[in-house]
Amino acid sequence: MKIKTVLEGILAGLLSAILSYSALISRATVTAIAMRRKMPDAWFSGLIVWYATFIVILVSIVIAAVAYRVVYKYAAESGPTSAWSK
Repeated sequence: MKIKTVLEGILAGLLSAILSYSALISRATVTAIAMRRKMPDAWFSGLIVWYATFIVILVSIVIAAVAYRVVYKYAAESGPTSAWSK
């Protein structure tokens, strides 16, 4: 296992987690607030924004893990590309 390959995978996972979180959090928050306004007496209405945030974080972690795995497999299969990486 090469350190460069692992670092590439970690970087790809981190970037995809940040991008997916930023893309999903605003829509999830707006949806949660709309659900709270529609059903104010529901058992979940007090914490719906926290639930939505938790789900977005979990989805971002899953996306990051998949991105890490894809980049790691691709980098491991491609092998060394220069004489310096031997």
